[in-house]
Amino acid sequence: MRRIKLSDQVAEDLRRWIARENLGPKDRLPPEKVLMQHYGCSKGTIREALKALEVEGLLVMQAGPNGGPEIQATSMETVVQQMRQYFHFQNLDFKDVYELRKTLEVMVAENVVGRLNESHFDRLQANIDTCIEASRNDDRETGRIVEVEFHDILCEACDNPILLLMCRFLNAMVRDLVIRRTDSLREHTAFGQHNIDAHIELLAALKRRDSDGVRQAMSQHMHCVEGFMSSLDATFHMDLLSRG
Repeated sequence: MRRIKLSDQVAEDLRRWIARENLGPKDRLPPEKVLMQHYGCSKGTIREALKALEVEGLLVMQAGPNGGPEIQATSMETVVQQMRQYFHFQNLDFKDVYELRKTLEVMVAENVVGRLNESHFDRLQANIDTCIEASRNDDRETGRIVEVEFHDILCEACDNPILLLMCRFLNAMVRDLVIRRTDSLREHTAFGQHNIDAHIELLAALKRRDSDGVRQAMSQHMHCVEGFMSSLDATFHMDLLSRG
């Protein structure tokens, strides 16, 4: 049985401490000297434990005379990157992503009906306009990236944090899809045009606050996108360790 490092034990106890004391962003942990006395260990061990929590995104080390370990909320970007690192070592197929995406994207779309404001609508329209311009210029790379950003904008208005995280993660994975082996301009053009048409339909239904229309449009959109990915022979970029 592998012996757990002392710094890892201290880090785990500090996590429990944060939870037990209900500490939140901007709250401080005791300074290093107090932690050394409390745990009866060296400065190096305490610093290693704090560094582990900082890497996780749970702490930020503030400099200066009044500095020290300060609690911060773990960012979504940090969590998504950790999930990417996990899936880098899995045998992942785009079908695995779309098995979930076909359900979760519909749930997000239904969730945000009535929650989107004028700023969201303006950005969604600008996103569609960018896709149209990319299609005219046969800029497939820009088109594929911007198409996913449309779904990221929808996520911003979602009030279910678990659903939000999962969809943002799946969107990040979709950005890692690269088109290989197939260079058919006709297929790529049809894919881009489908995304434009589907997003126009979704935006109109969202503005009408038409929940049934939104659900039907997003469901059909996800099934069609999965079909295009299959016909284009999509596969995952192997480097999921890099930030998407």
